[in-house]
Amino acid sequence: MVARGAQGTQDELDNVMAYLTVNFGKPLAGADGVKPKVAPAVNEKPLSEAEIAKGTELITAKGCLSCHRMGETGSYVGPDLSTIGARRAGDEIRASLVSPKKDVSPENRAVDLITSDGKTITGRLLRHDGFTVQMMDSNNQLRSFQKANLRKFEIVTTNPMTSYANQMSAQDLTGLVRYLSSLKGNENP
Repeated sequence: MVARGAQGTQDELDNVMAYLTVNFGKPLAGADGVKPKVAPAVNEKPLSEAEIAKGTELITAKGCLSCHRMGETGSYVGPDLSTIGARRAGDEIRASLVSPKKDVSPENRAVDLITSDGKTITGRLLRHDGFTVQMMDSNNQLRSFQKANLRKFEIVTTNPMTSYANQMSAQDLTGLVRYLSSLKGNENP
């Protein structure tokens, strides 16, 4: 084995950066100091006040906030949409609205529990090990349970989101995708 010092090879550094990005979901600067490119916007033209209002209206009308969160509003059960435009390209957002994937990425999985006294609790899985499970329940309450005190512990790997392909017009769908694509954090409309 040859010692390489603290720096390592470029391939090793790239692998570490890829691991951190995948596991922590944040674009990180590479060894050369250059940040990876973020998802491109559907349309670079800034949204008008009317487009922002319509996007916000659609989010509310379609019940998105019963599972998702935007800013200080909504649920923690599904992924936060506040910065979805920084993490997903417009075509990915459209695809998730029209034909949601059947499986759910590990960081967005839900959990179904039945306590020893028979109470059923469902929510977003935050963490679990051999002894405990931590979750955010459907009432947005952080909960922790000893696995030994549960009748049932099941990680839900299927996506409960329904398709919006036939639930809105093509114009509304395009407007919603454009609105969601614009949500990039501090640069939000």
